[in-house]
Amino acid sequence: MSFLVDTDLLSMLERKQVPPKLAAWVQNNEADIFLSIVSFAELQFGLDRAPVTHKASLGAWLADIRRRLAPATEELTELVFVRWKELLADLKIKNRTMTCEDSLIAATALLHGHTIATHNKRHFEPAGVAVIDPLA
Repeated sequence: MSFLVDTDLLSMLERKQVPPKLAAWVQNNEADIFLSIVSFAELQFGLDRAPVTHKASLGAWLADIRRRLAPATEELTELVFVRWKELLADLKIKNRTMTCEDSLIAATALLHGHTIATHNKRHFEPAGVAVIDPLA
């Protein structure tokens, strides 16, 4: 099984006190973890707006994560965008919505057969994608 890690969990890995359940889960599943380029964009957005006192350490952490996880990064390809448009059409029929970022992450997971790892399971329920919460 492969996992597409949501931005919420990824950002928890930056904390001084990483939740022990999350640290153990990452260690046990490291070979099967993927990230969406959307998460990197969300993290960069946060870094750009972070207090000056935190920018250097956050920037270094983000650069390290980008470097280490580059081979496991899922890009936004034409196929992902087609799957995203299909997802949006399905959501419209169900009269449901998702944020742009979450729906792109969900479409990426659906296309590549990943399970989404997140602490915000309810954000992804409308997409019908497999979801786990490593902190549960």
